[in-house]
Amino acid sequence: MNPKTSGSLFASTNWILMMGVVSGIISAQWKHEALPIVALAAIVLLTVFKARLIILDFMHLRERPALAAALLAWPILFCIAVLAKIAVPALF
Repeated sequence: MNPKTSGSLFASTNWILMMGVVSGIISAQWKHEALPIVALAAIVLLTVFKARLIILDFMHLRERPALAAALLAWPILFCIAVLAKIAVPALF
């Protein structure tokens, strides 16, 4: 591992930890209540960004964009499903 890769992984690790802490702080604001849609959307977006960092940096898939896109599509699919499940009852 060269110093450039090591520094990049360290920066990615910091971002992943920060996103996890921010997600925890957002969800802790509503202790025993349902999360508002905006808060849940923020947590879901942070989850997608975390998945992207893990797939590209820690799994070293920057050189294989097709596989990276396929792996990133999986958390995006579940995030869309979560938001749709919340939005559908709100609309009807």
